[in-house]
Amino acid sequence: MAGIVVALLLFLCMASRAEPPALRLDPELSFAERTFDGHLQVYHDASGMLSQSEVALPPYSQRFQPIQASFNGGYSHGAWWVRFPLQTTREQRADPIQGGWWLRLSAPYVDTMDVWLPGAGEALVHRELGDLRSSLLRDWPGTLPAVRLLNLVDDQPRWVWVRLAGARALSLSGGVSSVRELADVQQKITVASAGAIGMVLLLAFVSLVVGVAVPDRRFIAYAGYLSTLALLFASSQDLPASLGLLDSPAAAVRLHSFSVCLHTAAAFAFARSLLDMAHQFPRMDRVFQALSVVCALACIVALAGGFRHIALPLSVLWVLMSICVVSQCAVLLRRNVEAWPSLIGYAVYLALGVQHFAKNLQWLPYALTTQYSYAIGAIIHILAFFFTLGWRVRNRERRALALSLRHGERLEQRVNVRTEDLRQEIAQHHLTHNQLTMALREQQGMLAMVSHEFRTPLGTIGGAAQILSDERLGLARDDVKREAEKITRTVSRMRDLMDTLLADQWLEASSESMSRRDIDLAELLREKIDEHNEGSAHGRIRLSLEASHPTVLADETLLHIALDNLLTNALKYAPATSPVEVRACVLEGGVTGGTAGACVAVQVLDQGPGFRPPDLPHVFDRFYRAEGARRIPGIGLGLHMVQRIALLHGGSVAAANRAEGGAVVTLTLPCPTAGDVADGRLAEEVTSQ
Repeated sequence: MAGIVVALLLFLCMASRAEPPALRLDPELSFAERTFDGHLQVYHDASGMLSQSEVALPPYSQRFQPIQASFNGGYSHGAWWVRFPLQTTREQRADPIQGGWWLRLSAPYVDTMDVWLPGAGEALVHRELGDLRSSLLRDWPGTLPAVRLLNLVDDQPRWVWVRLAGARALSLSGGVSSVRELADVQQKITVASAGAIGMVLLLAFVSLVVGVAVPDRRFIAYAGYLSTLALLFASSQDLPASLGLLDSPAAAVRLHSFSVCLHTAAAFAFARSLLDMAHQFPRMDRVFQALSVVCALACIVALAGGFRHIALPLSVLWVLMSICVVSQCAVLLRRNVEAWPSLIGYAVYLALGVQHFAKNLQWLPYALTTQYSYAIGAIIHILAFFFTLGWRVRNRERRALALSLRHGERLEQRVNVRTEDLRQEIAQHHLTHNQLTMALREQQGMLAMVSHEFRTPLGTIGGAAQILSDERLGLARDDVKREAEKITRTVSRMRDLMDTLLADQWLEASSESMSRRDIDLAELLREKIDEHNEGSAHGRIRLSLEASHPTVLADETLLHIALDNLLTNALKYAPATSPVEVRACVLEGGVTGGTAGACVAVQVLDQGPGFRPPDLPHVFDRFYRAEGARRIPGIGLGLHMVQRIALLHGGSVAAANRAEGGAVVTLTLPCPTAGDVADGRLAEEVTSQ
């Protein structure tokens, strides 16, 4: 019986020291089957002075303890040794995988990591990794710590040794991968890190813009909190080192330590602002303010390289702050303050702090579950805080809306009173308008009377001047004749001006009583051209018709006035011997700004100076005259009257310059439709009856 007991004890001792299974370099295995889980043995070197050759020999080699998951050493003094057996297959020795096998070592916060790989024979190959080692010396060019394995000479298990040391929490996970798998892992880490950092920075920017626009200091404090969180994420994933600190690993490590302290200080400041501690919890506000200053001083210690002395107190402070803030949120809920989004955010924040603290103290294993839960919880608490601030803005808008409604009611009362006053003012304005209308009518009557009274003596003066200039009367002295001709020209000019003024007044009065009928425009143009050619034109006007009998529906008197003004304007500004051309054609596109359908366009072209570009927009204004035309007789009503007549008929008029020199004025009038013709015949029948 005693022998059986001894044999059983020996078996148990041998089982407890059994070697872990070898990690096989076999592409047939899945990615998860080639991780460190179940293959690691660890030993804590409290002195941190042992070398690899020493720990490989007894008694230290016998002190390695197997672990079933990834390694988590937490905050530890000295160094940790991790080893695992590696074994290849005969197929891999005969036909190695393309790109070779790589050892993937995920150790986020390890300052120095030394790796001894099996080489030729019993020799080991040393590789240096870790945050305090230059990234330029690594086998893998990315931020993921990885070393390339050498081809094993046989299929016997060979040991891989890893030494971990540093001032921050120590952990190790990973496995063996091919080049393609390693690149996929690197890509996923980079994309996830960049996505998280980008989201946090975007929320920070939005919060800053909202805080400035509203304005609200809580949004500004939240923007600062998110900015420090983005810096913490970036430094945790070694992004600053990969972007600008490749050759300064110590600076990258201190940057991460600094970001931890800075983010903690920002968390205290944001909690003070979010919960309005100055009014809700005055005493705790002073405590949090002091702790913010302490964390700011811790940033200086971190930059000086002393983070190892403050790392553990900082984690404890983080957890205590979360507990305190969650308690304050619960108190605010009891005070009927809508703080439940803040309570959710800080509850998640507390859970993250406890998990991170427990992991650093080796109470929780370092695994993908804890890592993913930390990332997901960080996103949840960020969104919860953002929702809290949005909720506050929404409540502020509701209060502002209620206040606006109350002010609106008061404003409505004032508007009613003011409206009554305005009605009285409008009635007074109507009375004043009627008086002005009467005064204008009297003014127009006076203008007609004055014009009539002027025409009578001017006619007498004109008749006398003609008698003086008649040689048959025997008074034809040169001086008398010359003065008489001056009188004649002056009287003619004054008569034309009076006729123009009277025509404009008559056009104003007759715009509502037009008598439209079908007019043969070709016949009318010939009549007007002959009239001018026999007079001042001296045969210079030529007519060009593209249609045999263009017809328009218009008031004949108004059309006479329009054509007279067009021809007179061209003769007035063109050289004395230059020809004036009149064209008429039928267009099918309709009148711009008028009715759709066919229309007739009349163009008057001269070879005068044309219009200056600054004058073109004003040539149809009433009484407008260009700078260079002041010496030519006229008062600026001719083209204005043409435009008014065109608009009364549903047409248009345009002025432009010719490419070869001179001006062209185009009058466009719509052609009569079948309905217009019927209305015109009916009007003629009614008139005849």
